[in-house]
Amino acid sequence: MTSVRVMTYNIRLGGRNREALREVVRGARPDVLLVNESPKAPLVWRRRCRLLAREWALRYVGGGRDAGSNLLMAAPDVVVDSVTSRVLRQPLGKPRRGIVAAQLSVEGHPIGVVGCHLSLDARRRALEVEGVIEAARGLAGPVVVAGDLNEPPRGPSWGLLAAAGFRDHGSASWRTFPADHPKKRIDALLVRGDVTVSAHGDPGVPTEALSAASDHRPVLLELRV
Repeated sequence: MTSVRVMTYNIRLGGRNREALREVVRGARPDVLLVNESPKAPLVWRRRCRLLAREWALRYVGGGRDAGSNLLMAAPDVVVDSVTSRVLRQPLGKPRRGIVAAQLSVEGHPIGVVGCHLSLDARRRALEVEGVIEAARGLAGPVVVAGDLNEPPRGPSWGLLAAAGFRDHGSASWRTFPADHPKKRIDALLVRGDVTVSAHGDPGVPTEALSAASDHRPVLLELRV
């Protein structure tokens, strides 16, 4: 079996604490990384996303501003078969939201990923989850939905994803917000398909770096495919 490390991370406002973020991501060693709140400034966002990927010893795969600031990166040995990005319409003045999805493969094993950052508004979250499920529909192999869901596991968005076949392998032992004294588990890695989950939660990075890097803690999922 092949081990694949998938991580989701809300890096807060484009990743302003670069040194601490570099320590966290490099220390976690993800094969696939889904980022929320990636750089989104017009004209320069793509260059800044690629720069972050280089700093983290990963490569830019897709997303960014054109996916509502959801960004996908991968290790050099991860094969990218297809990538799609979508911006979700929001009321005037509300933060950008969107979806990035990709069909990947690792050592010949297909794996799908969908990255999202759901709205603070519960009614909008329900609509956005429909888009996430639709983006995952055509992906082969086990599929991971990753991102900041902005609600705890008993929330309706988690329920809608569970009804679509996405299983939560996490627990309250790894809470993600706020990073310095985490009280809530609102960042998720949910899996659909026949797969073995060997680890879920703690990325194994020093607490000091996690507190300094962002207002969220990342979540790491290790799959055997």
